Amino acid sequence: MFAFRNVLRQIDWALLLVFILMFIDLRLIAELPAVQELVGAAGLDDARRLYLAGVFASQVISNVPAAILLAEHADDWRVIAWVVNVGGFGLLIGSLANLIALRLLGERQAWWRFHAWSLPFIGVVASLAGAWLFLRQ
Repeated sequence: MFAFRNVLRQIDWALLLVFILMFIDLRLIAELPAVQELVGAAGLDDARRLYLAGVFASQVISNVPAAILLAEHADDWRVIAWVVNVGGFGLLIGSLANLIALRLLGERQAWWRFHAWSLPFIGVVASLAGAWLFLRQ
């Protein structure tokens, strides 16, 4: 029983709460009629539009909720898988792994250094992966 208490004390409850709220809130936002209409009107049956929408959505709502949202409106699972991985490279919220890593690092200035590398990186990767996708069509 003593070991169990130690485990509970070591859990990063704030980070866990962020994850819970993120999935609940973002799921509720994704279900709003205005969001459903916007995504539905985006023409996601075209792989190129799906790709661009996925990169953008990943930067706004994170890549896992973006994948869930896009999967409701598109059937091209390969593009969805590509785009949510690419989308995780950009802003801090692009991937929950980014939040975990920076939280574990514990440096406030790391956020600026992270974006100094991640934003140019997503530009390069999104361009290369997007070029491949556009040429494939």
